[in-house]
This record gives sequence, C-alpha cells and structure tokens, in this order.
Amino acid sequence: MQTLLNTFGNNNLFVDRFMDYHVARLKREIKRMQATLNKYEKKYDIKSDKFHQKLENGELGDDRDFVMWSGIYELMLDSQNKLDKIS
Repeated sequence: MQTLLNTFGNNNLFVDRFMDYHVARLKREIKRMQATLNKYEKKYDIKSDKFHQKLENGELGDDRDFVMWSGIYELMLDSQNKLDKIS
C-alpha cells in the first residue's frame, strides 16, 4: 500500500484514481450486460424488468435462457446499485 501511495504522491490522488477505475469498470460491465439483456429482450419481445417480475411470480418456466437472463439481469442491477452508491 505504501508503494502505491508513494507512486501517486498523496492519499487523495490515490483514492481519486481508485474510484475512477472502479466507476469505469462498473460502467463497462453494465454496458456489456445491457447488450446481452437487449438480445434476450428482442428474442422474447419483453423488457428485462417485466420478464424478471413474471419469472419471480412463477409465471415462466425454468428454461435455460430464462435462468441466464435472470442471472445477468440481477448482476446488472447489483452493478448499477454499486455505481449509484459511489458516483
């Protein structure tokens, strides 16, 4: 840790760079997940939030696509929540 602080010169610069890195990483992850969600939405002609609600209410089966779609949607929501908290 001390090596990193020496490299950046002070704690504030280190924290700023660290936060910038994580914000950028979360934005990239969200963008990739959203691209995948868009494919499922187009394939099944339903938005991810509506799909997820139906799945949670037991209105859909346990098709492999549905399990993947749901998992990606939940990860995207989690990443968006983290991004909202730090930016």
